[in-house]
Amino acid sequence: MTLRRFFARPFVLFLFLFALAPAALGAQAEETAADDVTKLQMEISADIARTRSAVDAELEGMKLGSADIARRLSELALLSGTASDDMAAWGYTDAQRELHTQVLSELTVAYTALNALTQGQSVPSEPELPAAPASPDINASDALRQEINKVSRGLDLQVFTLQSKLRKLADVERLRKEAQEDKEGGAALELPRTHVLALELARLNAAISSLQVRTVRQGFDQNVALIGRLKRRLASMKENLIFPEELLNANIKAVQERMDDLMEEMEGARKALDSASSAVVRARAALTGRGAADIGAPGGSLTPALSLYMARTARATYWEYMTTLLDDEISLLRETQQVWRERYKLFRDEASGDEIWKDRDNAQTRVNELNIQLTGVRTLEAEVLRRIEAIQRQVEDLQEPREAGEGAEPSLTAEDRGKVQQNLLQAVENQRKIISEVLNRYESQLPNAVFLYQRLYAEASDRISAIRIAEKVHSFSKETIIGFLDTELWQGEGYSVTVWRLAVAILVFLSSFFLSSMGSRWLKGRMIKRFKASETAAGATQRIVFYVLWIAFALTALNIVKIPLTAFAFLGGAFAVGFGFGMQNIFNNLISGFIVIFSRPFKVNDIISVAGTEGTVRDIGSRSTTIKTWDGLDVVLPNRYFLENSVTNWTGSDQKKRNVLTVGVSYDADTRRVEELIRDVVKGHSKVLKDPAPFVIFKNFGESALEFEAYYWIDLRQASGPKVASDMRHHIIALFREEGIGIPYPQRDIHIIEETEPPLRKEEPPREDTPSEGKLPS
Repeated sequence: MTLRRFFARPFVLFLFLFALAPAALGAQAEETAADDVTKLQMEISADIARTRSAVDAELEGMKLGSADIARRLSELALLSGTASDDMAAWGYTDAQRELHTQVLSELTVAYTALNALTQGQSVPSEPELPAAPASPDINASDALRQEINKVSRGLDLQVFTLQSKLRKLADVERLRKEAQEDKEGGAALELPRTHVLALELARLNAAISSLQVRTVRQGFDQNVALIGRLKRRLASMKENLIFPEELLNANIKAVQERMDDLMEEMEGARKALDSASSAVVRARAALTGRGAADIGAPGGSLTPALSLYMARTARATYWEYMTTLLDDEISLLRETQQVWRERYKLFRDEASGDEIWKDRDNAQTRVNELNIQLTGVRTLEAEVLRRIEAIQRQVEDLQEPREAGEGAEPSLTAEDRGKVQQNLLQAVENQRKIISEVLNRYESQLPNAVFLYQRLYAEASDRISAIRIAEKVHSFSKETIIGFLDTELWQGEGYSVTVWRLAVAILVFLSSFFLSSMGSRWLKGRMIKRFKASETAAGATQRIVFYVLWIAFALTALNIVKIPLTAFAFLGGAFAVGFGFGMQNIFNNLISGFIVIFSRPFKVNDIISVAGTEGTVRDIGSRSTTIKTWDGLDVVLPNRYFLENSVTNWTGSDQKKRNVLTVGVSYDADTRRVEELIRDVVKGHSKVLKDPAPFVIFKNFGESALEFEAYYWIDLRQASGPKVASDMRHHIIALFREEGIGIPYPQRDIHIIEETEPPLRKEEPPREDTPSEGKLPS
């Protein structure tokens, strides 16, 4: 076999494999989805198993039968009846009384809920499998897929419910830990009975959540099994799937009938919009004086005219949204007709390769656009709900009118207040119609359109196969391809460069990137695992090996196809000049990168500050270094920055950093007590290092306050300086309020001295060194 045939055959094979990849991925998509559901089921089982043993052990001593619950409810009723006298005898404060009463009430509610849950507990009914379609056509297949999506969304809700219930099962352990902490601090001696009831309440809630988890888990497993059955039915349907032309015409006709109905609805909506807009203009023209100025002003005074304007504006907004909805719905239906035609061509294998790629790209684009539109609809729904709440607050204010004081607006008469209230309620009704008749309609239509485009995308992807690529390849004869590959591009002394030689050289040259990258990464991994090398040293070695291997592979590629380096000599001069100017900055950063790597002013995971950028070093590359800032942003800096600017390495020698917390107190405060409180707060914080030990100094007598400074050290790997300082400030101000220590505002004392007449100036005798009149000093 000649070298030419050896390379020509893999080239065609590569094209076939490249074309088969999307089809293979599409065929495995449903299997992957099924694996995801099974994996999710296993994760849920593991989460439940982790909490079940602890909860069962905690509830082991509790009697939760129906008779036990009834007896306990009777006991709680007696306790609630005597609670007031009991708490008076125990000497409870008002806050302790409120806490005890609340726990008793919640305990009664929890036992009642547990009793109802126990008596009404039953195995959830198994969801019914939809009836098998009469014909395995594409409409039935789509309906089955939508049913699978619907059940999958139900799974998502059940997973969220299970996770929330499992989190509640940890309340017993949390409350027990809090009770232990209170006991160590002496608080348990003050409220022993309340703590016992609170722990019982936590156990009871755990029992309720455990029963609810069991019920939800049963429904979850049933839905997983239902999805499996639906997917098996879908797989069997795909083998005999049909899409006759009669079904295409029926689908297009049904869409057209819906469009005709919407056209008629659009005419009525536009007339209503014109009428509503005219009513808004008239209502605005009726506003005079203060009412016109209050349009859109929060808290403005409401008058019958202004409230009427608001109601008519809300109605006009509703009809404006309705016309937009109808227009979008008609456009979507036109697109639906075209999508059905494209799907029919794909199913009948009548679409060309270019049409398949176009359908696939357009479908992906429309899916993204429709999802963005759906997000916008939900955002608008939240905005409309806020408007409704604002108007309802205005209605409530009308029911409790404020007393007129100095400078206040004159209160409305009862008749005007009734008109305003009626207009506001009409505005609320129109806003609610926007949600119920417009936005909810969007939320039901857009997912259907997304589903239809997703099916078009999946079916187009399935058709992009090796057959389409093979058609283009075999459109040329074998001789034409070989003749083209044998075309001579240029020749020299002892060599000739043909198309196929140059193509193979380029292919091998490009492959050298991947081979060099794989080899250098393998070497880096071995250095880290076997020789315990640092991340920075291993990364530097990786880059050097990468460039060495890359050059070696490039030279090997030229040697394989018998192309000497002299074949490119005619390009050398122009290439060298252009390369020199174009690559100047790149080589500058490259050399700077190796200097940084070997001089090691910092390493990966160090916290540094350079050129106004501060954060953690994530990667030190040959051309640039990546720093992750405190805002979570990845900043890529050229390596020359680290040689041209000063670099501050916060974790170069160790991970400790000293911070200073400044506190100012009033001049009448006890300075020793202030220093003691600040020192206790600093030393008591869990993130403050014990060595070096923190200390507090009385720094200065400030203009407005006595100034204290606390010096402490933290480990940057475990704590954030601003967060630790914030925690301590919260604690300090709470202690100061308890101790009655004030933190003053900036202040100035101004003393004014009034003088009735200027003081008499005493004549001072001339100094001995002062020359007398007419004499010069010696």
